[in-house]
Amino acid sequence: MVTRSVAAPEALPEIPPDLVEMGVLRGAYGLQGWSHVQPHSGDAQVLRGARQWWLFGPRREGAAELDPAVAVGPVQVTAVRSQGAGLVAKWQGCEVPEAAQRMKGWRIAVARSSFPRLPKGEYYWVDLVGLQVVNRGEVVLGTVQGLRSNGAHDLLEVARAGQPEPTLIPMVAAYLDEIDLPQRRIRVDWEADW
Repeated sequence: MVTRSVAAPEALPEIPPDLVEMGVLRGAYGLQGWSHVQPHSGDAQVLRGARQWWLFGPRREGAAELDPAVAVGPVQVTAVRSQGAGLVAKWQGCEVPEAAQRMKGWRIAVARSSFPRLPKGEYYWVDLVGLQVVNRGEVVLGTVQGLRSNGAHDLLEVARAGQPEPTLIPMVAAYLDEIDLPQRRIRVDWEADW
């Protein structure tokens, strides 16, 4: 089991303010304390690259997304590899399958400051959420509330005032003019009435 536990919160280091939930533990794999991991992202680039994960117990009703009351981390990841549609991972302090199985359903978070650098023109989804979306006519279309993939490409989910459902804007060159992270703005070729 992990050396720190919920019963000893004084041993838990300060939780980084920039944690991002990246996946969920799905139970034991093998006999040496490995765990199945279901990443929230298909490529799982961050989980493959980060060597420190924060683990959070199951979400409590009404609690914040990453509730400090159920934090049990950080853990030092020693190995991550592909297994079927997900990953399997091993970290220090989890040495037997029973320990890994007890963590089934726990959530994995990584500090945004630990994400690997991306090539120019590529962005992490978490960096786009909250950005204002404007069209070429300077009309504010709304705010990015999330992203999704339709299999062919990613789609911006743009929350618009007075609209119950988000507008979906394809993240392809034909519609996406500019992503300006410092100005927290995305410029698109998209009309307000589409």
